[in-house]
Amino acid sequence: MTFNTRIIHYTKKLLVKPPTLTPPDLHDALILILDQLQIIANTTGNSIDNDLVNVSYIKIATFLTSLAVTGLDHKAQYIASAAKAILTKSHLVQLPTPSNNTTTTTSKVILDIVGTGGDGQNTFNVSTSSAIVASGIPGIKICKHGGKATTSNSGAGDMMNQLGLSNPLLVDSKFVPQIWDSNDFLFLLAPAFHDGMKLVAQLRKLMNIPTIFNILGPLLHPVNHINKRILGVYSRDLGLEFAKAAQIMYPDSETFVVWGHVGLDEVSPIGKTTIWHSKPGVEQIETFDVKPEMFGLKTHELLECASLGPKGNAAVLRGILSDDFNLTLLDSTKNNAIKDYILLNTSVLYCLAMGHRDWMKGVEVARESISSGLALKTLDHFIASTRS
Repeated sequence: MTFNTRIIHYTKKLLVKPPTLTPPDLHDALILILDQLQIIANTTGNSIDNDLVNVSYIKIATFLTSLAVTGLDHKAQYIASAAKAILTKSHLVQLPTPSNNTTTTTSKVILDIVGTGGDGQNTFNVSTSSAIVASGIPGIKICKHGGKATTSNSGAGDMMNQLGLSNPLLVDSKFVPQIWDSNDFLFLLAPAFHDGMKLVAQLRKLMNIPTIFNILGPLLHPVNHINKRILGVYSRDLGLEFAKAAQIMYPDSETFVVWGHVGLDEVSPIGKTTIWHSKPGVEQIETFDVKPEMFGLKTHELLECASLGPKGNAAVLRGILSDDFNLTLLDSTKNNAIKDYILLNTSVLYCLAMGHRDWMKGVEVARESISSGLALKTLDHFIASTRS
């Protein structure tokens, strides 16, 4: 069957009530779409048939829109199937098995912290900042996976560039194993690993509406050694389903899925944050709430934690990591708000890593990571290792 015939077949399964498209169907449909987009990409600039491109885009957009209308794109089995389809086109990191006489960091708890984005709040790069602070805590290793800005003015990759990571695309599947054992913090820019997401980028831009691709990023970590994860979601409705999807994707990994009630895909500096907690071998997902007071921290309005853009955020973070509050970019009140925001999210990382919920202890060790200089040291060591 031709591409058009097959994609119409899958689309029709979404148009009946109830929809008959299964998770394996979605996986196969997305592989079909990626293969078609690859054909288009390979022939761009040559004797490409513009009608073929236009018809393909229309058929794909119709399928993705129909999927969103059914709501299946926010169901765990479908989310996991879509993520697995993208990973078939990804460059995954193959880490070497250490020899008995080699000193490695494999005894450390390895974590990632990443959100779906799309909350529209344009807050400070707290996930990346917390990842850096947590990496200065003994026993913890962070392999942060993230992208560039889409719905905010500063994505993780944008701030990392301003922090000194001049070419994050060089940190790819071949380079990561070379620096893995010598770093407690690593940053992996998503476009260096996921060809599938690059293939759909132009179509997503043309559609200009949310599709299932908007929520897959946190589930696409290219390193399979991640023990524990914090995954942020932009809506309450997505929380439980996303936790179930993570459970399907990574059954051996412990996960916190977080949603701030003010509309954040992070642990919020004001009000409550709901956390969905999944554990390996445990089918039941626990749900609980936290708020800044439980960490011994003040609450802060989101405006106090607003993003200043990549350059401004990088300057603020370096000031915080240096324990230097004489920053011209921010008054001391706002600077303390951002530091509290980082301490809050770092504490949750620490408690997940250590298997307890002593949130105040988490804040304490996060402060020690900063005051000892270890957080800044791990950041600068990673950046230096990418230049050698």
